[in-house]
Amino acid sequence: MISTEIFDVVLLIALALIFARILGFLFSKIKQPAVIGEILAGVILGGLGLFFFHGQEVTLFNFPISIPELDYHSSQFDFLAEIGILFLLFISGLETNLSKLKKMEKASTFVAISGVIVPFILGLLVGILLNYSLEVSVVLGLILTATSIGVTVRSLMDIQALGSDSGMIILGSAVIDDVIAIILFALYFAVSLGTLSDAIWVGFKIIIFFLIFLIIAQKFMDKILGLCEKIHLPKSFLSISLAILLIYSFFADKAGISGIVGAFIAGLLIGQNVRSVKIMDDVKALGFGLFIPIFFVWVGSSLWINIGMDISSYVPTIVLALVVIIIGILGKIIGCGIGAKLAGMTNRESLQIGVGMIPRMEMALIIVSVSISRGFLPESGGIAHRVLVATVLLTLVTTIITPFLVRATFKND
Repeated sequence: MISTEIFDVVLLIALALIFARILGFLFSKIKQPAVIGEILAGVILGGLGLFFFHGQEVTLFNFPISIPELDYHSSQFDFLAEIGILFLLFISGLETNLSKLKKMEKASTFVAISGVIVPFILGLLVGILLNYSLEVSVVLGLILTATSIGVTVRSLMDIQALGSDSGMIILGSAVIDDVIAIILFALYFAVSLGTLSDAIWVGFKIIIFFLIFLIIAQKFMDKILGLCEKIHLPKSFLSISLAILLIYSFFADKAGISGIVGAFIAGLLIGQNVRSVKIMDDVKALGFGLFIPIFFVWVGSSLWINIGMDISSYVPTIVLALVVIIIGILGKIIGCGIGAKLAGMTNRESLQIGVGMIPRMEMALIIVSVSISRGFLPESGGIAHRVLVATVLLTLVTTIITPFLVRATFKND
């Protein structure tokens, strides 16, 4: 028997897909990114669940029906959303031209490094100017370093710009700056806690991951996929490809790298094989038909997670949040723009790249959460609360504005 709780989640999924598709369509009709409609669907559904539906019971045709709480951050829905972001990065990897990505390797490295250094320094300075301790100021800088590529990738897909020079550099830079942010984070904790061996171990795991799952696997992927063709069962090639996606994501996470980096690399390797055309339509059908809209609904519903935080009574919190959002946006535009110019890109391309690197999400939230749990952000004086609220608002604002900015900067390309 299937439990009642499963059908509660089924209703959540159905509503998420209906709202996401309708609002996505409406935004596309007014020539705006469909992803904004999907995020707005999450905002609406999250609000409905918070303010109106709390497991109420209604009568329909004399039959009592218990309406489940619209909890878009239950463990089951969180799981589906995580699968959605893995699919999004897997598809972007499948559609990426590896030779073109390699050609942009120098530019991506320049953009990633300058796109980490400038926001970090700005965050550090802001913390010091606002009279926070050096420890808290460093955490503020670290929060601003890593880019969340999911929203940008979807926005570039919507306007068919993922394969452009700027799109390739954004993809490459996002992977690199994610790794740099993780290493800086590990080093900071190691120095603060006096455990240099932990930082060395993190760095070693990252090197091993890229050595095994990128360099070595690239040589054997053709043989692996060739063996898959010999399994004469419906969609067997698709099944094995999805298994590779999940395995790469798993080991990327265990190596201390974001699982989405593993998903992107899996797509990148499979996408270079001529057999990948056999699964492209099926992967897109699964991704865009189910999991990816669920991810963006989940992102939108995140607006209401911290609704209980009464920030209106905390002027320092509002000030910190505004400053963090402003430097978070400008830091990436300026930092990544400088790197792009150093790599020989035009002013327009530099702006496109800077805008594409604006979003923050998972790494920023991970850094602030771990910093609170490890005591780097003290609870006394409300410092931990202020930084957490500022980080949440940073992720929400940068997620919402990026699709509009991407469309505007890539217009007429």
